[in-house]
Amino acid sequence: MTTEPDRRDRPQAALDATAIVVTYNSQAHIAACLSALERAGLAVHVVDNASTDHTPRLVATTFPHVRVVTNPVNVGFAAAVNQALHRVDTDIVVLVNPDCVLPPPTAQALLHTLRADAAVGVVGPRLVGVDGRVAISAHPFESLTSLLASRFGGALIPVRLRRLLSGRQRRRAYDACRHGEGPLAVDWISGACLAVRTALLRQLGGLDEGYFMYYEDEELCLQTWRTGARVLYLPSVTAIHAGGASSGDPVLLWPHLYRSMLRFFARHHARTYPIARAAVLLRALLGMALAPAHLPRSCAPPGARLRAWTRVARIALTASRTSSRGNPPCTF
Repeated sequence: MTTEPDRRDRPQAALDATAIVVTYNSQAHIAACLSALERAGLAVHVVDNASTDHTPRLVATTFPHVRVVTNPVNVGFAAAVNQALHRVDTDIVVLVNPDCVLPPPTAQALLHTLRADAAVGVVGPRLVGVDGRVAISAHPFESLTSLLASRFGGALIPVRLRRLLSGRQRRRAYDACRHGEGPLAVDWISGACLAVRTALLRQLGGLDEGYFMYYEDEELCLQTWRTGARVLYLPSVTAIHAGGASSGDPVLLWPHLYRSMLRFFARHHARTYPIARAAVLLRALLGMALAPAHLPRSCAPPGARLRAWTRVARIALTASRTSSRGNPPCTF
């Protein structure tokens, strides 16, 4: 189902760029997100992935200038973005999570950066949480050592070894997020909030729909660099990101995370893919063993944690390099 306002009814400033927001049970955050985009003068497309709350109705009734597409099933983040991309008629697309507030000055800075330098393909701001803490949103590309340090370190690797594995490049990215001031070329930036040239995104075939959730932003930035365009991080401007506040316990999403992780390694790290797959299986088995224990950071009940880790184990056991490589790009 699609609700589309008449183009003549949109604010004139909205023709500069288009924001795409993918929602799933986002009614607690979507009003603040869309209000900020409206103040920034962006055209907005919302694609709802089969929410069971009142998100589509809230958007349609409160924001009449927003185009809303409601999917009968959850098709994933990348596929939902591509649905909207088919209908974009501006030269820049801004991807914004529904729990992210993009202030107008930050939006203008992103657009100005792309329009001032034709060599820049993707640009993103500094992200801060609702408590004002800086989030790490600029990263080096994933490698086996960084994967072991970031995804498995807390459970399997001592602190000193974890710091060594994290590497100088990752530590520099952390420093840039917290203390940087000028524009910085980085490997990849978080898809919670980024701006990309429409022509470039279409040239790449849209976001890679082989990633249902997670890693599609890293894939986008990797492919952007391969075209010769740059990815920039702007620490001088900020957006507020609640950090998946509407997603519930992260443990329940880990099957999506690890499936996407293995797909990324199958595509770009063929030599270390077997090690990554074995590490995912080991992490899943450890998670299954610890599922009955009391974990202060997890609000999910033990049974839910056990089911999530069991799914991760099955993913690791059944994944293959060929099945992980996945879908052909979209055509626009």
